[in-house]
Amino acid sequence: MIVENGSIVAILRGIDPEYAVAITEKLVENGITMLEVSLSEEEKALGSIRKISSAFQASVYLGAGTVVHTHQVDRVLDAGGKYIITPGWDRDLTRYVQSKRVSVIPGVFTPGEIMQAVQEEVEVVKLFPANVLGVSYVKSLQGPFPNVHIMGVGGVDLNNLKDYYEAGCSSFAIGNDLVPRGATTKDLKNIEEKAKRYVELMQGLRS
Repeated sequence: MIVENGSIVAILRGIDPEYAVAITEKLVENGITMLEVSLSEEEKALGSIRKISSAFQASVYLGAGTVVHTHQVDRVLDAGGKYIITPGWDRDLTRYVQSKRVSVIPGVFTPGEIMQAVQEEVEVVKLFPANVLGVSYVKSLQGPFPNVHIMGVGGVDLNNLKDYYEAGCSSFAIGNDLVPRGATTKDLKNIEEKAKRYVELMQGLRS
């Protein structure tokens, strides 16, 4: 399984590469070792992936999110990324990533899209935006899809993560509430404190 039950994935968005290593250090020190670098600002993201990959190698599981084109997949892998997350469902893009022998976590919104992902032997789907769909929606998915690993993304924070976990989300990718968009070294203390709280929360829920 690409993402273990109870995992927290840190989303890095708009980070200048010069701050990427310091931010990653704080996350790793506090128990978060799975990172998604968003390609919403592509050149910054690729630079950050290169820096993190070089500095941490096997100690972090590093991938890219907001991937919408096949050429981006190639650039991410060349930079050192190990997995791909897409914002929405795209069968052709999913198959392209799989052809590269790397894991893909596609974005899904509807039961139909989850069915298509299952047919492509996808192990983990990204339910996005989770806060729009709501806790009751997640709970309803457990009937037809009891064995699908659902990663909750979008609007999940320390205040509602417990509800989404108990409803059926197995893991979460957290962005701005954990690592502010465009974060710098000025944000390190806040990132450290939030990382600790997220990890402690998940440990409590899993036990």
